[in-house]
Amino acid sequence: MNLNLNGNLLEKDTAEKDFRKPSPMLILNEISHLMISRISKQHDELLSQRSVRLLIMELARKDGCTQLELVNATHLKAPTVSVAMQKLEKNGIVIRRPDDYDLRATRVYLTEKGRELDNRTRETVYESEDLALASFTQEEKEIFEKLLLKIRSTLLDDQNTDTNTGKDGNSF
Repeated sequence: MNLNLNGNLLEKDTAEKDFRKPSPMLILNEISHLMISRISKQHDELLSQRSVRLLIMELARKDGCTQLELVNATHLKAPTVSVAMQKLEKNGIVIRRPDDYDLRATRVYLTEKGRELDNRTRETVYESEDLALASFTQEEKEIFEKLLLKIRSTLLDDQNTDTNTGKDGNSF
Protein backbone atom coordinates (compact mmCIF):
# COMPACT_ATOMS: atom_id res chain seq x y z
CA MET A 1 0.00 0.00 0.00
CA ASN A 2 1.35 3.44 -1.00
CA LEU A 3 0.56 6.35 1.31
CA ASN A 4 1.31 10.04 0.95
CA LEU A 5 2.76 12.20 3.74
CA ASN A 6 -0.67 12.65 5.31
CA GLY A 7 -1.21 8.89 5.47
CA ASN A 8 -3.80 8.93 2.69
CA LEU A 9 -3.79 6.29 0.00
CA LEU A 10 -2.12 7.51 -3.21
CA GLU A 11 -3.96 7.27 -6.49
CA LYS A 12 -2.65 4.56 -8.80
CA ASP A 13 -1.03 7.02 -11.27
CA THR A 14 0.73 8.87 -8.48
CA ALA A 15 1.90 5.69 -6.77
CA GLU A 16 3.54 4.42 -9.96
CA LYS A 17 5.58 7.60 -10.59
CA ASP A 18 9.20 7.67 -9.55
CA PHE A 19 9.56 11.06 -7.88
CA ARG A 20 13.35 10.73 -7.79
CA LYS A 21 13.49 10.84 -11.58
CA PRO A 22 12.84 14.30 -13.12
CA SER A 23 9.87 14.46 -15.44
CA PRO A 24 10.32 15.55 -19.07
CA MET A 25 8.73 18.93 -18.33
CA LEU A 26 11.05 19.54 -15.37
CA ILE A 27 14.01 18.74 -17.61
CA LEU A 28 12.63 21.11 -20.26
CA ASN A 29 12.25 23.83 -17.61
CA GLU A 30 15.84 23.34 -16.49
CA ILE A 31 17.06 23.50 -20.10
CA SER A 32 15.10 26.71 -20.59
CA HIS A 33 16.73 28.27 -17.52
CA LEU A 34 20.18 27.17 -18.69
CA MET A 35 19.59 28.70 -22.14
CA ILE A 36 18.28 31.96 -20.67
CA SER A 37 21.23 32.14 -18.29
CA ARG A 38 23.70 31.57 -21.14
CA ILE A 39 22.05 34.23 -23.31
CA SER A 40 21.74 36.73 -20.43
CA LYS A 41 25.44 36.51 -19.59
CA GLN A 42 26.30 37.84 -23.03
CA HIS A 43 24.18 41.00 -22.81
CA ASP A 44 23.83 44.09 -20.68
CA GLU A 45 21.22 44.30 -17.93
CA LEU A 46 18.40 45.53 -20.17
CA LEU A 47 18.77 42.73 -22.72
CA SER A 48 19.19 40.13 -20.01
CA GLN A 49 15.44 40.52 -19.38
CA ARG A 50 13.48 37.87 -21.25
CA SER A 51 10.55 40.19 -21.94
CA VAL A 52 12.81 42.78 -23.57
CA ARG A 53 14.48 40.18 -25.80
CA LEU A 54 11.12 38.77 -26.86
CA LEU A 55 9.75 42.20 -27.72
CA ILE A 56 12.81 43.24 -29.72
CA MET A 57 12.83 39.96 -31.63
CA GLU A 58 9.10 40.23 -32.37
CA LEU A 59 9.45 43.83 -33.59
CA ALA A 60 12.35 42.77 -35.82
CA ARG A 61 10.06 40.13 -37.28
CA LYS A 62 7.05 42.44 -37.62
CA ASP A 63 7.88 46.10 -37.08
CA GLY A 64 5.08 48.57 -36.40
CA CYS A 65 2.98 46.45 -34.03
CA THR A 66 0.62 47.83 -31.46
CA GLN A 67 1.30 46.95 -27.85
CA LEU A 68 -1.73 44.64 -27.87
CA GLU A 69 -0.33 42.80 -30.88
CA LEU A 70 2.96 42.43 -29.00
CA VAL A 71 1.12 41.06 -25.95
CA ASN A 72 -0.59 38.45 -28.12
CA ALA A 73 2.53 37.52 -30.10
CA THR A 74 4.86 37.17 -27.11
CA HIS A 75 2.32 35.82 -24.55
CA LEU A 76 3.54 38.44 -22.09
CA LYS A 77 1.15 40.29 -19.79
CA ALA A 78 0.04 43.78 -20.90
CA PRO A 79 1.66 45.56 -17.91
CA THR A 80 4.96 43.75 -18.61
CA VAL A 81 4.90 44.95 -22.21
CA SER A 82 4.01 48.48 -21.13
CA VAL A 83 6.88 48.71 -18.64
CA ALA A 84 9.34 47.15 -21.11
CA MET A 85 8.24 49.60 -23.84
CA GLN A 86 8.94 52.53 -21.53
CA LYS A 87 12.47 51.21 -20.87
CA LEU A 88 13.09 50.49 -24.55
CA GLU A 89 11.88 53.92 -25.61
CA LYS A 90 13.96 55.64 -22.90
CA ASN A 91 17.06 53.76 -24.18
CA GLY A 92 16.42 54.71 -27.81
CA ILE A 93 15.68 51.13 -28.89
CA VAL A 94 12.09 51.74 -30.00
CA ILE A 95 9.95 54.69 -30.97
CA ARG A 96 6.18 54.91 -30.66
CA ARG A 97 4.09 56.74 -33.23
CA PRO A 98 0.36 57.18 -33.76
CA ASP A 99 -1.14 54.91 -36.41
CA ASP A 100 -1.60 56.71 -39.74
CA TYR A 101 -5.21 55.53 -40.08
CA ASP A 102 -6.41 55.09 -36.51
CA LEU A 103 -5.11 57.90 -34.34
CA ARG A 104 -6.30 56.04 -31.21
CA ALA A 105 -3.71 53.32 -31.87
CA THR A 106 0.01 53.67 -31.27
CA ARG A 107 2.50 51.62 -33.26
CA VAL A 108 5.96 50.58 -32.02
CA TYR A 109 9.02 50.58 -34.29
CA LEU A 110 12.61 49.49 -33.76
CA THR A 111 15.26 52.15 -34.16
CA GLU A 112 18.61 51.43 -35.81
CA LYS A 113 20.01 50.80 -32.32
CA GLY A 114 17.16 48.33 -31.74
CA ARG A 115 17.99 46.47 -34.96
CA GLU A 116 21.64 46.19 -33.93
CA LEU A 117 20.58 44.76 -30.56
CA ASP A 118 18.27 42.31 -32.29
CA ASN A 119 21.11 41.08 -34.51
CA ARG A 120 23.40 40.61 -31.49
CA THR A 121 20.67 38.83 -29.56
CA ARG A 122 19.84 36.50 -32.44
CA GLU A 123 23.52 35.60 -32.85
CA THR A 124 23.69 34.66 -29.18
CA VAL A 125 20.44 32.69 -29.35
CA TYR A 126 21.56 30.78 -32.46
CA GLU A 127 24.98 30.03 -30.93
CA SER A 128 23.30 28.72 -27.77
CA GLU A 129 20.86 26.67 -29.81
CA ASP A 130 23.67 25.18 -31.91
CA LEU A 131 25.49 24.20 -28.74
CA ALA A 132 22.39 22.68 -27.14
CA LEU A 133 21.48 20.63 -30.23
CA ALA A 134 25.03 19.73 -31.32
CA SER A 135 24.55 16.02 -30.60
CA PHE A 136 21.24 15.81 -32.52
CA THR A 137 20.95 14.58 -36.09
CA GLN A 138 18.94 16.74 -38.49
CA GLU A 139 16.06 14.25 -38.23
CA GLU A 140 16.14 14.42 -34.42
CA LYS A 141 16.09 18.24 -34.56
CA GLU A 142 13.00 18.16 -36.79
CA ILE A 143 11.22 15.64 -34.54
CA PHE A 144 12.18 17.64 -31.43
CA GLU A 145 10.82 20.84 -32.98
CA LYS A 146 7.52 19.14 -33.89
CA LEU A 147 7.16 17.79 -30.35
CA LEU A 148 7.87 21.19 -28.80
CA LEU A 149 5.34 22.84 -31.11
CA LYS A 150 2.73 20.29 -30.05
CA ILE A 151 3.42 21.01 -26.37
CA ARG A 152 3.21 24.76 -26.96
CA SER A 153 -0.03 24.41 -28.92
CA THR A 154 -1.63 22.32 -26.17
CA LEU A 155 -0.61 24.79 -23.46
CA LEU A 156 -1.77 27.79 -25.50
CA ASP A 157 -5.12 26.11 -26.17
CA ASP A 158 -5.48 25.46 -22.44
CA GLN A 159 -4.47 29.03 -21.60
CA ASN A 160 -7.05 30.38 -24.06
CA THR A 161 -9.70 28.11 -22.56
CA ASP A 162 -8.87 29.39 -19.07
CA THR A 163 -9.09 33.00 -20.30
CA ASN A 164 -12.43 32.43 -21.98
CA THR A 165 -13.93 30.81 -18.88
CA GLY A 166 -12.57 33.42 -16.48
CA LYS A 167 -10.24 31.05 -14.58
CA ASP A 168 -7.51 33.70 -14.66
CA GLY A 169 -9.60 36.09 -12.60
CA ASN A 170 -11.00 37.99 -15.59
CA SER A 171 -14.65 37.73 -16.45
CA PHE A 172 -14.49 38.12 -20.21
